[in-house]
Amino acid sequence: MRRYLEQFIKLSVAATFFVPLVLISSKFIFPFIVPKILIFRSLTLLMLGAYVVLLVSDYARYRPRVTLINIAVVAFFFSFFVSTFVGVDWYRSFWDNHERMLGLFTIFHYVVYYFIATSVIKEKNDWRWLLRLFLLAGGIAMFIGLLQKINPLLLLNDGSSRVSATLGNPIYYSGYGLFLFYIGLILFWKESVKEWKYFAIIGGALGFMGVFLGGTRGTLLGLIASVGILMVSYFFTLKEHKKMRQTIGAVIAAGIIVFSLLFAFRQTNFVQRIPAVGRLFSVSFASSTGATRIMAWKIAVAAWEEKPVFGWGPNNFYYAFNKYYQPESLERGWGETWFDAAHSAIFNALAVQGIVGLFLYVGLFAIAIVQLWFGYKKKVIDAHLLGIGAAFLVGHFIHNAVVFENPTSYLYFFFFLAFVNRQTFGVEEKEKKEKTVSPALTMAMLVVVLFLIYSTNINVARANMTSLRVLGAMQTGQLVAETYQKAVEMSSPHIDDIRSDFVRSLIMIIPQYNKASFTDKAKELYQLGYDESKKNLVLHPLDIRTHLQFAQLIQQGVMELKEPPQSLLEAETVLKDALVKSLKRQQIIYQLAMLELLIGKPDEAVILLQSAIDDDDRIGEGWWRLALVYAQTGDNDKAREIIKTAQDKGIVFDAQGNSVVSMILQADEKSK
Repeated sequence: MRRYLEQFIKLSVAATFFVPLVLISSKFIFPFIVPKILIFRSLTLLMLGAYVVLLVSDYARYRPRVTLINIAVVAFFFSFFVSTFVGVDWYRSFWDNHERMLGLFTIFHYVVYYFIATSVIKEKNDWRWLLRLFLLAGGIAMFIGLLQKINPLLLLNDGSSRVSATLGNPIYYSGYGLFLFYIGLILFWKESVKEWKYFAIIGGALGFMGVFLGGTRGTLLGLIASVGILMVSYFFTLKEHKKMRQTIGAVIAAGIIVFSLLFAFRQTNFVQRIPAVGRLFSVSFASSTGATRIMAWKIAVAAWEEKPVFGWGPNNFYYAFNKYYQPESLERGWGETWFDAAHSAIFNALAVQGIVGLFLYVGLFAIAIVQLWFGYKKKVIDAHLLGIGAAFLVGHFIHNAVVFENPTSYLYFFFFLAFVNRQTFGVEEKEKKEKTVSPALTMAMLVVVLFLIYSTNINVARANMTSLRVLGAMQTGQLVAETYQKAVEMSSPHIDDIRSDFVRSLIMIIPQYNKASFTDKAKELYQLGYDESKKNLVLHPLDIRTHLQFAQLIQQGVMELKEPPQSLLEAETVLKDALVKSLKRQQIIYQLAMLELLIGKPDEAVILLQSAIDDDDRIGEGWWRLALVYAQTGDNDKAREIIKTAQDKGIVFDAQGNSVVSMILQADEKSK
């Protein structure tokens, strides 16, 4: 029985390697994330059930050992746990949202996955097979990315020049490629059979190609730095191979020369056309994304200064970003004004987990390298695993320094930590006597695990899929409330996302219902959306998106469904509360100003819009909205003055702004 359970765990670990390939686009909201996480968590729970049985049956054999990496992983998780419950929104820290799903609950599964893999899988041949399978699964993902390069519309890639395969984001794809490149190198040196060496070369080459096809600057920088680390490692460890050291020295020198030449000619078409390389050398902190990411990093530091020890709580960077929001973000477009992460795992950890969390996160990388070094000094591992392992860890760290973690990166990172931890153990004495496993305990654990899978994963999947059906039903107006009720009755912890998605779609669909004479149906759904929005306000009182959504819903109710005008006063209260939480966010100011105009408070609207202009007078929307307020109150002279002042400052209006300006000027001409 024990051997069967061990084999089951090994097969389950192998199955997780194919999770990144899962994509069910027609069934799930956020299909690149949700099914992957749910399948991974289910596999981990099955492994946990088997592992508990093994532990109870033979604790001495299967218990986690005291190693540096084991201690580092436990400490990191403990910090994550503490930050979750001392942060500003424990619910979001614990569960996260459908778009990320990397709350404490999921991180627990990755930690369990790590400890099971490193404690149960002991034979080097088993690890070699696992590396092969990981390379196989990853190679498939890299090949899909290559097909997307040929056909940019394949698998929801939307015509992008940067590919993402089944991962949904080029950043994830590039980071995955970096890992596969180094796994290929490890296998190349470990394999003794020629065919398997070829397999390692092909898989590693696909990973190397993936770094460039994903076009992520941080990953390319990580690749360059990590190759340098690998060369330096070989230079110092291969002391008895003088010719090899000379060759490595020449490679290092050549690499420096090539990098210098690429940098010197970075503006040429040749360099600009090289995938990823052109993007790396054309990076500018004055660009749209560069400038906003620098702002996000500064906000992360400001957030850390306010909560320095354990931070704002995992997945709560969004709240800190709102509090310290910089108005100039809007100069780069509305898409650059909403950050739920600092776009840097380093700065993000600093903000949401504080200095303790950042120290322990960095420690995962540093301690793994230290343990590799100790293993090499004790002659437990060779120079290849030392150099390649350290190179990947450095490269992955640099990659994360300018991006963020994701389900796939956590998968291969914790798997690699488990691999390194086991390889540096040394040889353990084999058990002389195999202890028996209780069939009754095995069946009991199976029942418990199946219950957990159903309640924490299957129910979540059903609710997510039903929520998607709700959004589809809203297009026809048939069985919307009934289908929605089914979704909320499935006890998903992501009920807040289900509510938010429903209300967001409802706001857009109400005018269409009204136009199609579905007014009674619209009123019924409006009341449902109103009640659900209030529940989200209670659950996430700091979430200004919920405030904005609730106020917008009320306005739709009054304007389209003839709800009592007094309801607008509630919307006003909610928006003012949102403004307290993000004092300079234009979206709140604009929405509140138009609401104040609607309820007969034009002076308040003027004050709000003038404050937005004072915060950043380069944004055209504040100007044309202020002119509109004056025009709506009959002060056309002031409206014209505002427009002229904006034009004198060189303000360029968008299409909506130009429409409003034309309307004001034409109305003024007619009045003459």
